[in-house]
Amino acid sequence: MALSGSLREFALSEVLQLLSGQRKTGSLRLTRGNETKVLYLLEGRIAAVRDRGMGPDDPLAGFLRRIHRLSDEQMRGVASIHAESGRDLVDLLLNGRYIEREELSMLYERMVLDVLHEVLNWDDGIYSFSNVTPPESVLPVSLSTESMLMEAVRRTDEMRRYQGKLNHPGLVLGLRELPDPDAALSEEEKELFGLVDGRRTLGELVAESALTEYEAYEALYRLVEAGWIELQGRRAPEEPVAVDPNAARRVLGATWRTDLVLAGMAVALVVVVQVLAWRTAPAMPAPDPARVSVDDPYAALALRDVRFALDLHRIRHGSYPSSLDALVGEGWLEPRQTGYAGLRLAYEPSPDRSAYTLDFTAR
Repeated sequence: MALSGSLREFALSEVLQLLSGQRKTGSLRLTRGNETKVLYLLEGRIAAVRDRGMGPDDPLAGFLRRIHRLSDEQMRGVASIHAESGRDLVDLLLNGRYIEREELSMLYERMVLDVLHEVLNWDDGIYSFSNVTPPESVLPVSLSTESMLMEAVRRTDEMRRYQGKLNHPGLVLGLRELPDPDAALSEEEKELFGLVDGRRTLGELVAESALTEYEAYEALYRLVEAGWIELQGRRAPEEPVAVDPNAARRVLGATWRTDLVLAGMAVALVVVVQVLAWRTAPAMPAPDPARVSVDDPYAALALRDVRFALDLHRIRHGSYPSSLDALVGEGWLEPRQTGYAGLRLAYEPSPDRSAYTLDFTAR
């Protein structure tokens, strides 16, 4: 069955429904200008969205880089092996133990949805279907065309709604309120909440997160609607902010402590932008350890810093940490923050790490 035409005359969704309904096997190539996408079907089900090998525009390689799953150095290593051996990218990822099979299957499905979501928004272009056998792969894929298409259409509709509020990449988003530790945040919402700092723009948050564009917009929209983050203005193009390429692997960048010291007893939610200022803040005065008490404002401030970091850890990971050293190791605290005025903070989590006790004790 040969089938070709213009996407202006025959929508992609209709083409896919036709091929799926007739359980066709072959390749559907979509072209718009210099862009080309391919969908392989096997008996009407999606079997692949890429050609075998590792071409310069391989959608899987691009997807893994975009969501920060593999570093540029890792991708160069994989490309080098491919150039020498000609082996398929999926084969190299699995046998090189870059990604485990189960995770790669989930990533591949996310990529398929991302590709479908993109091409469904093409308002022009050419499609061409050929009766060919899908490329062989060490990771067999068989996804319901109808289910994937319905989800991609839903995402297209939802994205319009999200972009009604998040309507410019230069929008600056900041923290408004700290979610309750028991709040049911999705992994995507936790990912974005950890990046929002009142300085990054919408475009930067999307680029730095380990999410697709749709996933990032969905999570940010939900956080805005819940009242936990807010739009704080729009940055002009001539106001660049340095972007840390490793930010997607961090829980919370931060610049908080200096503002907190200057503001005295200001509400912690107003000064949530946290760790960098913790690291650069001047040391607290060192009073006599014997005089440290709950009435000492500096002792109270030290306790509040640690409790705040503990709560953020629980929001991110679902439980409190096993020790304060774990907070230090993950970058939530500086080593000096685990003690004060010759005393150390005694931290004891409950067996299920859903609660804790925290107080000063002699070193």
